[in-house]
Amino acid sequence: MKSAIVLLNMGGISNLDEVEIFLKNMFNDKYILQTNFLLRKFLANIIVKKRLNEAKENLKQIGGKSPLLEVSQSLAKKVQEATKLDTYCIMRYTPPFAKDIVPLLKEKGYEQIIAFSMYPHYSSTTTLSSIEDFNNACKKINYHPKICFIDRYFDDKEYIAIQKELIKKALEKKNPKEFSFIVSAHSLPLSIIQKGDPYQKEIETNYSLLLEALEKEGISFKEKILAYQSKVGNGKWLEPNLIDILHTPNNLKALIFPISFTIDNSETIFELAIEHKEIAQKMGYKEFIVTKVPNDSKNFIQFIAQKIEKEKRSVTKLNKNYTISKKLKF
Repeated sequence: MKSAIVLLNMGGISNLDEVEIFLKNMFNDKYILQTNFLLRKFLANIIVKKRLNEAKENLKQIGGKSPLLEVSQSLAKKVQEATKLDTYCIMRYTPPFAKDIVPLLKEKGYEQIIAFSMYPHYSSTTTLSSIEDFNNACKKINYHPKICFIDRYFDDKEYIAIQKELIKKALEKKNPKEFSFIVSAHSLPLSIIQKGDPYQKEIETNYSLLLEALEKEGISFKEKILAYQSKVGNGKWLEPNLIDILHTPNNLKALIFPISFTIDNSETIFELAIEHKEIAQKMGYKEFIVTKVPNDSKNFIQFIAQKIEKEKRSVTKLNKNYTISKKLKF
């Protein structure tokens, strides 16, 4: 059976012209703004106009583009080499879109697709949105391969080991007992969590397993905090907010781990390593370290290859996530 891999992610802005494309696509996503179509379109236009210039200025501070697509393409190439399966990137809000890649998959005659989510934790706002987008693109051109979605891996021992090694590398020879270990996850509105979205529970489980793995190696911190970043608007979101934590420090040495991301992007490179670091400096922090995320590292490539080898043997035409989506009532 001729097979291919697709790596699903939100998307990274590759130039300033794509900022508006990204914002429009994101805020017109029914899983991001969960309201009726007309109201969503109206609100999306307001939000895009309000945020466009600021988003462009922020992007300029990291060279006018996000590293996400470039790193994702490098990862795809290396995964292809490791698995001997053709591997493609599909982004949700910026090119390459599912509507661009899926016709190519059909043209090349792939009978089996293994779709690997680049989101470690399942959420309607990320995982389900990308899965449904891919599925709709297939339906639109009457393409019906056997599909397996690897939809989450937040509690996989091998993935936890990858996270642990990233933290150890960031610490180098520093004494962890001098640092506050702040695990930062992308936040979500409480309204989405209250509808049954599993994201918060999966973040908390990942956090607990990671702390356990670190403790087993004798790595103990002065304090450990799970926080959330990237809140938008005045509504109630997951807390505590990372900015609030930074403004009320118990300790002036912090190690920040962006638990939500597998690929560096504007939220790790700009929001954490620039914007939040500036806050920390103003508050008098002596050290403020942001760890890397897996990116296209050798151990992450091996992890993906192993997951794909395991999952491709149990492909079903409709994946299990659609049962989950019904249960969540989205």
